[in-house]
Parts: sequence; C-alpha cells; structure tokens
Amino acid sequence: MRKIIKKLINFFGYDIIKHNSKKLNFDDIYKMFFNDNIVIFDIGANKGQSIERFKKIFPKCTIHAFEPIHYEYKNLLNKYSKEKNIILNNFALGEKKNTKEINLAKRSGVSSFNEFNKNHIWIKTRSKEYNTDVENFLTGRETVKIDTIDNYCLENKINKIDILKIDTQGYEDLVLSGARDILKKNIISAVELELIFDDTYNKFLTFSDIEKYLNENFRFSGIKNYNNNLFEGINFFSEVLFINKKLINKILYK
Repeated sequence: MRKIIKKLINFFGYDIIKHNSKKLNFDDIYKMFFNDNIVIFDIGANKGQSIERFKKIFPKCTIHAFEPIHYEYKNLLNKYSKEKNIILNNFALGEKKNTKEINLAKRSGVSSFNEFNKNHIWIKTRSKEYNTDVENFLTGRETVKIDTIDNYCLENKINKIDILKIDTQGYEDLVLSGARDILKKNIISAVELELIFDDTYNKFLTFSDIEKYLNENFRFSGIKNYNNNLFEGINFFSEVLFINKKLINKILYK
C-alpha cells in the first residue's frame, strides 16, 4: 500500500522526503566541537546541576565550579570532593576582587547580588510554591568573596576555557567584565549564559550588555527561551550560547 501511495504522489510531480524533526540543544552543539578532555568553568554551580550535565556529556572533562553560598558549597564538597577533575571554589566571580552581600532565597538558585523586586509576580508565585510569603521566601543576606576570571586563570595557570557557563541571576555582564584579559587572548571557545529580561530583580540585561564584552571573536549561536515576551507568564528569560568564530568556521565552512 505504501508503494502504491508513493507512486501516486510521484505521478502528480511530488515526492516524499523524510523530515528529521530533532532539534539540536546546546549539548548536541558542544559535541560537534569538543572531545572529552576539555576545561569547563561552571559559574553559579548551585547544587551541581551543571556539573552532572557536563560530566554526562564529557566524562573526562575538568570542571572549575564556583559557588559563593556557603551551605551549597558544603553540599558540593560532600558530593564531589573525591573527584580530582572537579575543582570547587567557595567564592563568586565578578568585575573585581572584593566582598559583597548576596541576597538569599529559600530556592537558593535564584539568590542574587541584585535586589529582588518584591512586587513581581514571579517572586509571589515562587513564595507560594514554598508555602510561605515573600518576606519569608527571602531568607537574608550573606557576605561572600568575589574574584575575577582573569585573576583565577593567572593564579592557576589556566590557558584555555572550552566552555564558560554563567548563571548568576543578573550578574553575568559583570562576570564577563572580570574576564577582559582572557577574552582579549581569545582562549575561550564557548560562552553559555542566562539572560533575564523581566523585572524579577532591580536589574535586567539585554544582548548588548553581553555582546560588548564578547567583541568580534564570538557569534550568537543558540537560544532556549522561557516564555517569549514580557507581557505574559511569570517570567521572561533565555539561555543563550555564543561560539567562538574560529570554531564556527571549521564546522560551517569545512
């Protein structure tokens, strides 16, 4: 029957082409460029979600993980201290070396150096998920240390970063500001970060805030949207991927 249908379609001048509906995610893209022995910076490691993700893709990779919140760092130590390829750091990365207060929340992954907008629907919704109100969803402040990517790479003699992943709740631009020297050396292959466009915090970012640091060496290469506009849903943000042009040229124009 299938052959009869195909012949009938061909008779009218058409053909059947199998369509591959699989869409590439960021991990699929990474596999196009990297082998197993790569160096990854996980900035905003939280509970180790990205550590597990990258270990699954590249089991032999070296991960430098940065988590400033002390109790989450202790949890990471309990999970990964025996793994020699995972280097855990209990400080944040930013634009300069100093100390700063971070605003904490019951959902630790949304803790931020930026102030929460207590009137935003996002924080009201998240508070209800934790069976509390906004005031109790916010659990206080903690003074944490901040260093820069430039200092860290210099002190640890790191001469390449294959994947730079940044999830710092609106602090991504300042993390890149502290990597100016490394970016000029053009030794970063991929930058993956979160862009929050709404008013969850007292600061939001745009593409231009990020791209001014990535200069002419990177090309915007991927996006994963969470809602696609500012006017519906409880939040509006994206995960975005920039790939170094020297790698892109090897794939697109080989």
